[in-house]
Amino acid sequence: MQDKIYLEKEFDKIWQKIENGDNFALLRYGDGERAIMCGESIVAQEGWKSTNYLSKLGQDLLDSLELMSENVFYGISCPCCDPKAYLWYLAKIKSKNITFANLWVNANYKKFEDKFSQLKRDTILIANYRAKDKQIGNLNIIKHYEVSDDCIAFWESNGQDMIKEIQKDFGNQNNILYAVSAGPMSEPIITQLYQNNPNNCYIDFGSSIDKFIHEKQTRSYMDENSIYANQKCQMHNPQNHNFDISVVLTAYKKPQNLRMQLEAIKNQSIKPKEILLFQDGIAQEYKIKFDDELLKEFDIVKICDENYGVWERFNFARKNAKSEYICIFDDDTIPGSRWLENCLTQMCIQEGLYGTIGIVLLNAENYPFKNNYDYFRVGWDGNLDRTAKVDFVGHSWFLKTRWLDFMFDNTEKFQEFKVVGEDIALSHKLKQKGINTFVPPHPSDNQELWGSLSKYAIKLGVDSNAISVNLDNVSKMNLVVKDILKDGFTTIKQDDKEYVNNLRQSMNKYYMRQYKNNLKPIEKIFSIKNSQNKI
Repeated sequence: MQDKIYLEKEFDKIWQKIENGDNFALLRYGDGERAIMCGESIVAQEGWKSTNYLSKLGQDLLDSLELMSENVFYGISCPCCDPKAYLWYLAKIKSKNITFANLWVNANYKKFEDKFSQLKRDTILIANYRAKDKQIGNLNIIKHYEVSDDCIAFWESNGQDMIKEIQKDFGNQNNILYAVSAGPMSEPIITQLYQNNPNNCYIDFGSSIDKFIHEKQTRSYMDENSIYANQKCQMHNPQNHNFDISVVLTAYKKPQNLRMQLEAIKNQSIKPKEILLFQDGIAQEYKIKFDDELLKEFDIVKICDENYGVWERFNFARKNAKSEYICIFDDDTIPGSRWLENCLTQMCIQEGLYGTIGIVLLNAENYPFKNNYDYFRVGWDGNLDRTAKVDFVGHSWFLKTRWLDFMFDNTEKFQEFKVVGEDIALSHKLKQKGINTFVPPHPSDNQELWGSLSKYAIKLGVDSNAISVNLDNVSKMNLVVKDILKDGFTTIKQDDKEYVNNLRQSMNKYYMRQYKNNLKPIEKIFSIKNSQNKI
């Protein structure tokens, strides 16, 4: 089965059903519908404004997502245009009959115009009052049910009365085309009419028929010279897509963080399929024992009697995690509530390894002894509102679970370092497979998207048990980087010096903002050099 579906081919599939006279329903959802369902206040192009609470239209839209039938198709935002909405809809809709919300528009619009002008069917039109007495293509309009510009207010006051009127007039008649262009009201209208009588064809045409209703261009995609007129979209095949995520938490000498970490994972906007715990053994006299009730909250637990080092948690993850994706956390990393959503959203745009803090090497052979001159950091410590490609990442790692096998492919000499090198080795082995490493957006004004909340990172990151504050481990980190360079690892600077220079300039602006706010840059607090002084 193919991995992707494509906008043009989906058009052909759905349009053929219309031409064949099939009875089915097509519902389409975009950013406006999602805002209404989430109780978010937005102002639409048509002038209506959604409420900052769940309105009646919002609730009826949510109910429409549960219409399970082999003859009901859900058009949703695609990952190339709105990955955040795409994931949100997939989490809400259980049906596998998923297609594109922009089925009739963008690169398909010209084809739609040609096909629609040739369509001849008896039709019930549910559309703006401006369509009164107007010819809509070659459709035989039996009756036009008018809606106003303000969909929120109309649905609240007149929506159910209109539905009852339509059902009274035509509820028992079959094989009619219902052409609906009523903004976010289209979906609950179609849902209720379909539930009353599934023996008709209910299509949300949306703005694609605006030129008949408003007699002018109302959208950018209608201009053949616009970028939207040539935009071709794709998405994962809904029949075989899998966005399940396994989370692996680790415990070493910081047991006090585990419950807080667990709560942060349970509060994620996208819930993990399973949560695993790996506790490495402590090579000292004392042991750490977790409360049995706490351990019951994990799907799989492994408690080691001996110390295996930082590599073994990745080995444990690849052998035990069952999901398509995995996120492995350091024991001092407390993510924002939308961290998994952030990573998965970016994964839909560009596949890769995503992490909480990224390292960009300028003079790789000196890492990690010096800081500003030889490398810089991007992520929770180094905020950018866009995704950044980096050399390797730490604190947490989000990737496809099967990619963990690459990490253990001919890396025995790196594994001998035991307590360091797992981060850069993972990126090195993935890069050999054509998989790059990234840090997703960490906007300064929204820490819920961050891989590590700063209020915890500042406190927990300087714990005396952190591996990076040990002088011997710092030296080992330098040695493993040199060995990986000898193994053929190329830095981003070597691959694209201009990209690194531009990224560096962006980070300089970040640090300038820190100074202007009389804040000491976080990177200075967490540099290896300063950590050594805290031992």
